[in-house]
Amino acid sequence: MKRFTWKTTACLFLVSLLAGCGPKGPEMGQVSGTVTYKGKTLPTGTIVFVPEKEGSMMAFAEIQQDGTYVAGTEQFGPGVPLGKHRVMISAFIDHGPEKSAEAILPEKYSSDRKSGLIADVEPGENIVDFSL
Repeated sequence: MKRFTWKTTACLFLVSLLAGCGPKGPEMGQVSGTVTYKGKTLPTGTIVFVPEKEGSMMAFAEIQQDGTYVAGTEQFGPGVPLGKHRVMISAFIDHGPEKSAEAILPEKYSSDRKSGLIADVEPGENIVDFSL
């Protein structure tokens, strides 16, 4: 019985060590804020954070009716990888199935290279507001 207990204890110890060895993902910072356009909150839209660091993952956010957003990644949930990100924002008014959607923002904001919007994500909470 003593051998069984020792072997079982050793196996459980090894399994517990290996359980913590899985991929953790990148270091993340929590990113939230408000988007305004022409001084008013933007009631809809999507924000994309495109990392400047090669190989890092993008993050996304849906803009809520009150203009607020909380960004996250598909794989790791809430949070944005640390570092500098170019940002693009798009928003459309849906006129139904008979008309095509109408862009609310100027076209430049829908390109991370043309928007001029940058977010530098640091560890912890980051409040990043965009005034367009």
